Amino acid sequence: MSSGRTVMVCVDGFALYKGLLQFQYPECKWLDLEALSARLFPDRDLVGVKLFTAPLKPLTNDPGVGQRQQIYWRALRTTSVEIIEGKFNFVKQHLPLHPERLDSTGRVATVKVKRPEEKGSDVALASHLLVDAFEGRADSYAVVTNDSDLVPPMQMLGARGTASALVSVAHERYNKAFDGVGIETVRQIRRGMLEASQFPPSIQDAEGRTIRKPPNWP
Repeated sequence: MSSGRTVMVCVDGFALYKGLLQFQYPECKWLDLEALSARLFPDRDLVGVKLFTAPLKPLTNDPGVGQRQQIYWRALRTTSVEIIEGKFNFVKQHLPLHPERLDSTGRVATVKVKRPEEKGSDVALASHLLVDAFEGRADSYAVVTNDSDLVPPMQMLGARGTASALVSVAHERYNKAFDGVGIETVRQIRRGMLEASQFPPSIQDAEGRTIRKPPNWP
């Protein structure tokens, strides 16, 4: 039963994916974030869900990753979830081999790698969180993450008496940097909650077009 309090939920998309969906619960990728948020805060009225993420680029070993993401985004847009896009780039750099060894010149041997890097999502989440709080869009604010880069904005909310919650994507092993910053509660995302918050295998958008769960998702 609702207590009359309202909550805005901000989702760190890559933290959620890496923390829970990629390897731990891959069968739960077809996730309705609006339904999940409502289950996380059954005692509050949900006034908004924002997903902060970035469009993926095709990979050599997974050329369809971007297409599957776009299908999922189409499904999310049948709900009230707002998707805020950052950028996803590949950064080329030389890194030491592991274990370290010296090359023929006596220097540490390195290898050139192409490392994926998401840019802009953390800053966007922090900015939206603070602006929404300053404008009073909800009584409380929840952040789904485990990234300590988001400690400062949550600390700012706590210092101003605004209620906030951390939704851990690492179960009880959440980043302890969030302790002592004034958050009201730390909530866990359980497997049963993920399973209960899945979209149907096929849904329709506002134009009546069918959106189907990617066939190679469990």
